[in-house]
Amino acid sequence: MRGFILGLGAAAVLAVAPLAAQTGVPLDRDWDPVAREFNRHEGGDVGALAVTPRGPSGPINSIPAVTRELARQDLSPKDRGNLLMYRAMLHLAAGNQSRADRDIDLALRTDPTLKYDMLASRARDMAASGRTQPAIDLVERALQDQPGYAPLVTTRGQVRMMQGDYALALADFSQNAGTSDVARRLRAQAYYTNGNFREAVGDLDYLLQSGSSVSQPIHLMLWRYANNVKLRRDARGMLTSDLRSYGEPEAWPAPIARFLAGRMTSGELEIAAETDAGAKRSDGRCLASYFIAMDSVRQGNQARALELLQLTQARCGIAHFAHWAATAELKRLGRR
Repeated sequence: MRGFILGLGAAAVLAVAPLAAQTGVPLDRDWDPVAREFNRHEGGDVGALAVTPRGPSGPINSIPAVTRELARQDLSPKDRGNLLMYRAMLHLAAGNQSRADRDIDLALRTDPTLKYDMLASRARDMAASGRTQPAIDLVERALQDQPGYAPLVTTRGQVRMMQGDYALALADFSQNAGTSDVARRLRAQAYYTNGNFREAVGDLDYLLQSGSSVSQPIHLMLWRYANNVKLRRDARGMLTSDLRSYGEPEAWPAPIARFLAGRMTSGELEIAAETDAGAKRSDGRCLASYFIAMDSVRQGNQARALELLQLTQARCGIAHFAHWAATAELKRLGRR
């Protein structure tokens, strides 16, 4: 397993951050691979990776700083294992493979589940590149060794979403939604694609009201708008209220919210999606076309919505939430 991890390289070592739990070693959102993955798949701007986890005394940005954190007596095995893996990454970056080897060995002894976090990360990468069945097979083999392990089950659900198996994905996410905001956020998306719009709104409401860090409020508001369109509610009015309650950011994808609230034309939004720096880093054209489609649905223009949903499919990668949603909507309309 050590060789497998080293073979994936330093970037993959970062991916062993816990999939479902908030650790005792707070992580900046830009560092946390889980938060970054959600932001990317929702269509947010992840920017440049900033490797700056934080501990009680400030940033953990060097090998000595990690070593000081490891001296704490209150670390859980999961937290200690993650810190050891992070220090291994720093050793790898410095060209010291022997010390990285020692830290990886110690991390796996400290928290044997780390190898399953790594396998889950590998499976998600495989699926995002189109190798969905090999990804499922990898997860299933890992689950034979570690039955019911939450990150593996949640990853299987993500891959099933990419395959269009929404009901099975929903069952996977529901196993851990009560204890994991990651699983709950994914369940909200699975509910939406499966046509369970009220249930999706329930999960999105929970995440908004609890101040969960797994997803930025603007994304939760946008997807609640989409659900409210399908529920034939006053989606525009409710979004406007949400923006007053939770704030309207300046950065992408805020222009989408301004368009949906009637303060920007679709043409202006398309220009923003092509020119905004954050949009260009985050598949902005993908997310823009989906929500322009939802505005067309709200207005009853099914022909225009169909055209835009097909455009969304073409623009978005298969791991993107908008791709899942567009594919499901096209199936409901009898189109592929």
